[in-house]
Amino acid sequence: MAYDLPVSSDAEHPIVAQLPSGARASFVRLLNQAVRSPTGLREQLPLYVEAIERASTQGGPPAELGHSIARDCDALLDAWEQLDEDSQRLARAAVEYFLLCRDGDDDLATPEGLDDDAAVVSAVRRRLGV
Repeated sequence: MAYDLPVSSDAEHPIVAQLPSGARASFVRLLNQAVRSPTGLREQLPLYVEAIERASTQGGPPAELGHSIARDCDALLDAWEQLDEDSQRLARAAVEYFLLCRDGDDDLATPEGLDDDAAVVSAVRRRLGV
């Protein structure tokens, strides 16, 4: 389901209020500046999951959480063609956020490092009905 909500640097998107406070600035920046293609994003997902798997053996986040968020990102990218332009920007920003190691939290440094990523991707999925 697509939403006719403006996504621009002139106004903050309504979804931002639903995100963890530490994630908001990075998400807004990505929402306004991210440009990677869905194919490019999809290619990066398994590489980042590998980094998460390595970190999970050294006190980082649980590997399964990384796999779960990556599956959610795949679902957003799978829906790409059915999304309007503003919804595509939300989906792109969510996937880009996951792929940023140092976003709201350092993803790989602690067991809780991916909690903000999970919240961001889940909020976007709910918003888009994906």
